[in-house]
Amino acid sequence: MMKFSSKYGISQISTGAAFLGIVGAAGLFLVQQYKQEKLRTAMARDLERLDRELSKLRSEIQLLQTTASSANIQCKRSRKSSRSTKKSSSILSTKTDEYLSASNYDSSDLEFYDVSDEDIEAKVTNLDLLLVEYDKKLTSENVEEIENALKELEDLCIEYPENADLLFRIGKAHYKVLSRSNDKEFKQQRIAKGINACEVALGLAPDHSEVHKWYAVLIGVRADFQSIQERISDGKLFKKHVDIAVSINPNDEALHFMLGRFYYEIAALKWYEKKVAAALSGEPMQGSYEDAYNCFLEAENCANFEWKENRLMLAKCKIGLNQYKEAVEWLEKAKSSKNGIGVDEVLDEEINQLLNKYKNYS
Repeated sequence: MMKFSSKYGISQISTGAAFLGIVGAAGLFLVQQYKQEKLRTAMARDLERLDRELSKLRSEIQLLQTTASSANIQCKRSRKSSRSTKKSSSILSTKTDEYLSASNYDSSDLEFYDVSDEDIEAKVTNLDLLLVEYDKKLTSENVEEIENALKELEDLCIEYPENADLLFRIGKAHYKVLSRSNDKEFKQQRIAKGINACEVALGLAPDHSEVHKWYAVLIGVRADFQSIQERISDGKLFKKHVDIAVSINPNDEALHFMLGRFYYEIAALKWYEKKVAAALSGEPMQGSYEDAYNCFLEAENCANFEWKENRLMLAKCKIGLNQYKEAVEWLEKAKSSKNGIGVDEVLDEEINQLLNKYKNYS
């Protein structure tokens, strides 16, 4: 199990030798559910509108019937009365035409069936603003606030169906919630829901780096509940999607960190563990301290903040390469990093322990 924090709020991500995954079609249920719900909502709106039109038409007909009845009783046969009757018939005909137009599902004034380019642009702009707000909410340390954000994101999927930006954030929200729980069954349920949402998003936006990233994150945490062989399989899936995400967005420091942890965990395996993994996967494990160091260094270069944990990992790679002087330099940088992202007591304790052990090599 590996743990790290970044400005993206990613933590406790299992990678390395925990190789994961099966891509299923179960995620399509989400999109189907959202589309059906939107259709029901649109139909209900149209029926309500038709009901209003019918009520209006009935009132007009009753008024005309009352007028005609009064005219018959008074027996007025004058030309003026005749013209009035013709006018009334014209009114009835007009109202009937309006009703037929209102009941036509191809009518241009029905929002669900005909949306102008201006309306679409306005909706997209509105969604972009909403997503900025939800990104802020998903950084909260309050689980209840994240749960509320998750429900709202799911509701938005009804209004904006088949939207990858919403779906990967749903996966992210499930991860944020499960990472704060110790209940095994609860965590497994949230992992499954998050993976399903991201699988749907992958089908909709295969070139979206955040979709690949959060799919990989959720695949990573699934390792805690799998057999060794399942972990090996999912590990390959994890790396595949991190690689794709990096190719799309090479400036994302979190992705380089994730890839670095993957290589580091492989490099840290004992020789017999690598033999077992190779036998189960049918191919040798690929990953070295040098590979990991290069990934962490790329993360350091991309980050616009002092990332204590990343600097600790750079030092640990140098220790793995027996380059202790450089390791101490990175440990000193990690120790002097400002308090902030990735800083906690566990990290500080490990940094101090390694400094005490290797400081004489400097």
